[in-house]
Parts: sequence; structure tokens; C-alpha cells
Amino acid sequence: MALSGMRGLSVFISDIRNCHNKEQERLRVDKELGNIRTRFKNEKGLSHYEKKKYVWKMLYIHMLGYDVDFGHMETVSLISAPKYPEKQVGYIVTSCLLNENNDFLRMVINTVRNDIIGRNETYQCLALTMVGNIGGKEFSESLAPDVQKLLISSSCRPVVRKKAALCLLRLYRKNPDVVNIDGWSDRMAQLLDERDLGVLTSVMSLFVSLVSNNAEAYWNCLPKCVRILERMARNQDIPQEYTYYGIPSPWLQVKAMRALQYFPTIEDPSARRALFEVHLLLLLYST
Repeated sequence: MALSGMRGLSVFISDIRNCHNKEQERLRVDKELGNIRTRFKNEKGLSHYEKKKYVWKMLYIHMLGYDVDFGHMETVSLISAPKYPEKQVGYIVTSCLLNENNDFLRMVINTVRNDIIGRNETYQCLALTMVGNIGGKEFSESLAPDVQKLLISSSCRPVVRKKAALCLLRLYRKNPDVVNIDGWSDRMAQLLDERDLGVLTSVMSLFVSLVSNNAEAYWNCLPKCVRILERMARNQDIPQEYTYYGIPSPWLQVKAMRALQYFPTIEDPSARRALFEVHLLLLLYST
């Protein structure tokens, strides 16, 4: 939580830390909530900076375990702010204080979409992260096509694409109709050829959800899962940051094997042999 230039926020946090008991803390929190409520009633005189300061305080109070049942409109409105510091606060605090059923979220669907389809990667990441956490059915109907485009785009950086994959997973869980099975089988097969392990791990989370509902539609992806496991087993092109206690990307291995369990028994002898060899290598590697 960036406190530079926010003396009021720093003082409030210090006051809370200096409280000797829970009762003192509660009284200080109630006083601050009353002050914030009063300032929000005169919202026309508040700058984006002042809103940001009070919204940060609301988040801190929420983190302390107190209910914050007001100020949601002011929080959401920061998402539409033109400057990054205010927009960032709007996205972060909205994700923490609101849920998918909050009516105020409808106010910013267009703004969120503009951030997703815009060219500012930072704004794209903020929007995708929020939707991936609290996006509901309305968001899925409005944003799923744009999120899919980011995921399959060759011009997007990995940081955006992996957030797009997890965002699409959330939208798919809320409304499975947003992913067209006929068109996505081949796309998913291409996505599973991804070399960046961050993107691939996120894509695999989406793939597990897809095959759990309809494995037959993604039969063409099964060899890709085997190749991914083979890559892990042979430690081929695995960056050090994805190696955990000497094991290449164990989380991706688990996701790939979880996806395989949804497919029918493999009848092709060569495919079965390849899968057996991969599992044997993984077992030997982990011992």
C-alpha cells in the first residue's frame, strides 16, 4: 500500500497501531468511518486524490475486520479516473470490497471494457485482474470476446495473456456459453504449444475446466498434454524460476495430469506407451 504523500493515511495507521486494546481500536475506526462518510456526502468538492486517500483508508479498515458498507460508488468511480494512481486504487479496492452481485459494478462495465481493449498494458492487467476475481454473468456476456482476443493475440506480452487466461476461466465458470466449443478446440490445441510457462500454466487451468465439462470436444488436445508432461519430465527449456526444489514446474505437471483424468481410456498403443514413459520419468525425477 503506497503511503507516499498521504500523511492522513499514515497517521491513521499509526493511530491504530498505537491502540492498547480492541476497544480503543474500534473507537478510532468508528471515528474515521464517520469522517469518511461525512466527506463523501460532499463528494462534489472531492478530488480524485482525496477519494483515493479515503478509499485506501476504507480498505485498511476492511482488512482489520470491520464492515465497510458505504462508499462503494466512490470506490467504483475511481476506475474511470484518467490517471493511473487513482485507477489502480479503484480496481484494487473494488476487488476487495465488492462482489459480483453488487449493482455498482454495472456502472463501470464500459470503462473496464475500454481498458481491456485499449493499448495500455498496465490498464489491461488491472481490468483483467479485477474481472478475474469478481466478474459475474453480466461481465462474461460483455467482455468474454475481448478477453479471448487478448489470450490468442500474438502481439500481447505474456503478462497480459496469462491474466487473460485466468480471467476467461472466471467468465467461463460464470457462464459456460461464452466459450464456443466448436471454435475453441483448435485454439486450445494451439495455446497448449505455448513456450512461456507462466502463460501455459494459466492456460492449463482454463483447459482443466473446459475438459471437465466436455472432454470429447477436446480430444485433439490430449497429445499436447502428454508433450507438456514430457517437457517437464526431461526438464527441457524450463526457466530456473519455475523449478521448485529441483522439480520442473510441479504445478503445471499437476494441472496437466488433472486434465488427462477427464479423457476416456487411451486405446492407441503408441500414445499409451508415451504416457507411461512420461509418468515413469516424472516418478524417477521426483524421488
